[in-house]
Amino acid sequence: MLRLSQIFNINRAALGMVACLLGVTVHSFFPLITIPTQIWWLMAVVLLVIGVLMFRSRLFVSCFLYLGVCLLGLLRFDVAVPPSIQIGETKTYAANVQNVTDSLYGTQAAVKIEDEGFRALLTLKTEIPIGSTIRFSCALKPVIQKPDELDRRFAYRLHQAQAQCTPKELMILAPPAWWDVRQTFADLRVWTNRRIMSVLPGEEGALIAGMLYGERGMSQKSNDLFRRAGLTHLIAVSGSNITIVASIVFAVLLGFGLWRRQAFWMTTIILASYVTFTGFSASVARAAVMGWLVLLARHVGRQPRTWHVLLVSAFTLCLIDPWMLAFDAGFALSFLATIGLMSWSPILNHRLKFLPEIGGLREAAATTISATLMTTPYMAFAFERVSLAGLLTNLVAVPLVSWAMLFGALSATWGQLIGWQVIAMPSVGVAKIIFLSASLADYFPWLSIQMQSMNFMFLVATYALLLWIWFKLRIKNKFSTKD
Repeated sequence: MLRLSQIFNINRAALGMVACLLGVTVHSFFPLITIPTQIWWLMAVVLLVIGVLMFRSRLFVSCFLYLGVCLLGLLRFDVAVPPSIQIGETKTYAANVQNVTDSLYGTQAAVKIEDEGFRALLTLKTEIPIGSTIRFSCALKPVIQKPDELDRRFAYRLHQAQAQCTPKELMILAPPAWWDVRQTFADLRVWTNRRIMSVLPGEEGALIAGMLYGERGMSQKSNDLFRRAGLTHLIAVSGSNITIVASIVFAVLLGFGLWRRQAFWMTTIILASYVTFTGFSASVARAAVMGWLVLLARHVGRQPRTWHVLLVSAFTLCLIDPWMLAFDAGFALSFLATIGLMSWSPILNHRLKFLPEIGGLREAAATTISATLMTTPYMAFAFERVSLAGLLTNLVAVPLVSWAMLFGALSATWGQLIGWQVIAMPSVGVAKIIFLSASLADYFPWLSIQMQSMNFMFLVATYALLLWIWFKLRIKNKFSTKD
């Protein structure tokens, strides 16, 4: 008898991860409803009966096992459903500080309330150390003010924090643990910002900081310009940043005479430090997990298969936070762009033979169109707006990213030593060219399209059509992207 893994032509571990992600997806359709314990016991008994009755058939046994893994995905999401809380009562709480950020409303701290397990956003007058334990009094207010606002856009926000308030009588009970380095990295990030801005002031310095480690320091005018130009991915840490960091670090360590095993573990530590420094966002985590898995595969002497690496990274991140799969736009766009690069780039590279390879123009065009094809439907669904200007602007900006990061890092390292103006000139020049390419969007305003509404079924149909077109072109051009 055939197994399911033989039918779908993937190994059993990969099929098990797909089953778990399917369970997470099913629960995402009712994200705030917990499944009663009695139903879990009932499903377990039903699975046990099916397993006993169908034990002689390998196919049915496989179905039984993968259905059990799917239920584990349901259970993982069910555990992550935020608890219900009492709103409006003034109480004293003890909490652990998870993160501190500066926003338009002042300094905000994300805290996890001890004993009760829910999360809250505190508006502070002064910053407090990340990882510290605090005590405060306040009357909690709901994060979502209107019940009818509770759609998929606000569900992830409610998952991140269930209440908010301005605390009174705030007191630090305990400093961060000795092993908690989050505040240390936050202080290092502030110091790095000041150092970059000292040699690269203005919007150019903010752009370089965004490329290096995802700093959001550009003005609202520049952010709007990059959004219209489809270049917001440049100021967010993504797979390209992780690839550049991992490749350079690994090569430098080998150049210093380290063995490959030693270089691998040192690169792992540096990669983890870089992710902590940049902030644990979905795109950074996805890129870091994929980059580390590729390094691991080469370390153990195996050829990495990109589809498997992508699946393992999605499975790992959803085990950490299952809400990422359906509600985190950064997570979805990051994976869709990666899938587009893997599936469409080989075909488009062949179709775009009329473009010259000088300066990587053909490759830049293929990767830009590939990523745009896969991300545009989701952006229309999630944000009700798409910008096709990126098809033009990315041709100019993307090939300059690695140079901007290199020159920007050199300028920040050199600081204001002798001749720093000369050292900073290349990074300033590259940043100005990127800003100039972003301004192309203003010459073609009709490329920014406003979508009134796009339902989920239309989104599914759009990706089904893209899959059918890709399958037809893949057969005609004799291309295979599995490697």
